[in-house]
Amino acid sequence: MTKDSEFLVEIVKQAENISREAFTVKRKGGENDIVTNLDVKIEEFLIAEIKKAYPNFDIVSEEKNFNKTPTENCFIIDPIDGTKNFANNLPLWAIQIAMKRNGKTVAAVIDMPKMNEFYYADETGAFLNDKKICVNEVPIKNALYTVDGINNLPALMRIAKHSTIKRNFGAMCASMAFVAAGRIHGAVFRNDEVWDFEPGLFLIEKAGGKTMNMPGFHAGAMNEEFLQILKLETAKKTGKSNVFVLHSLCGDTLKTWGQDVKEFLTSKEIDCFMPEFPLCKESSFEKFDEILSTYLEKGTLNKNSIVVAHSIGNPYFVRFCHKHNFSPKHYVAVAPSAIYEYPILRKDYICNIINKAILSQDEIKFGKNFKSVFCITSQEGSQVVEDEKQERFSKFIKDFNAKDIYLEGYENFDESHRIYKIPELIQLLDELIN
Repeated sequence: MTKDSEFLVEIVKQAENISREAFTVKRKGGENDIVTNLDVKIEEFLIAEIKKAYPNFDIVSEEKNFNKTPTENCFIIDPIDGTKNFANNLPLWAIQIAMKRNGKTVAAVIDMPKMNEFYYADETGAFLNDKKICVNEVPIKNALYTVDGINNLPALMRIAKHSTIKRNFGAMCASMAFVAAGRIHGAVFRNDEVWDFEPGLFLIEKAGGKTMNMPGFHAGAMNEEFLQILKLETAKKTGKSNVFVLHSLCGDTLKTWGQDVKEFLTSKEIDCFMPEFPLCKESSFEKFDEILSTYLEKGTLNKNSIVVAHSIGNPYFVRFCHKHNFSPKHYVAVAPSAIYEYPILRKDYICNIINKAILSQDEIKFGKNFKSVFCITSQEGSQVVEDEKQERFSKFIKDFNAKDIYLEGYENFDESHRIYKIPELIQLLDELIN
């Protein structure tokens, strides 16, 4: 064991004690994402210990330093990889950390306390509970593998012609540790969060496996042949736009045509994000900004993104863009007239929220400078801004009455609300992503 790996082993074993404490769970900024108080507490402990021993090293970590990129000399920390497993008392989670020195990873630890398995690696090899481990080679048709990340179904369908024995552990720490230990034979991570894959890739490499690290494909395998097959069939195509769907006040977008959009984009292997903002009375720009900002800070929402906003999502998004000086590649406004021009003949919280959402002249001016804008509106509503950029309109197809959905959050319901299918939106997105 080297001095660096000895240090990692020592501080991670100390952090185990924190993982046994009582925990609380709260929603994280991203879609379907959660964090516990122990994620933060473990990370803070590890950072404090690192700063004492290695004051000149940088730190990249999931909770506190997620917007930083690895440097020549740094530590990469995931305080709890597999937080959903952890929160649900599934044992497949780990405290994991890697160390880079002079641009090369020199030590890594993956500690799975509930499994009583402590993995570490350095220049002397890869170890599980102090016993040396190595990958296990089998015929490709018998290979077990995992494919993790977003929008994996098409990749899984392609790889199935080589081997159908896929597994899903819900945590990259388990997938990559199990490759290194010879239990499975390949692991692919199709996202780019470095704390999820760096410790595991180093462990696999030191266990005699083959690894590859490129955008949209971070993988380790039992041998070069299987690694190349995994790359061919599962590597994410880079350079494509992703799509964000920003829902309406009551969230009906998420339950209806938003699902049509997500299903279509998934079939095209385009990442589609549908952040869940507070609904109805809880809706506010401040919460919208807080949640969407996490995607912007991580680079998921970027200048190559396509944004589809529905109803109140439109003024919120334009205000967000003005605040952060951000412009998407394409902006599709669905039913924005409902916010500004729909007659509301009652006084309730909806009126208050809409009044607060109305944009300032500076915000409107900023939005008009978007390079590519499309507007899709129902003939039931009036035309929004008469502008040369308003390029596309649609008559929505009535699908079913929205009463049941709207009454979940609305105290009143005017019988004019409907849920729609919007085939022209699918057609437009098909054009924009190609």
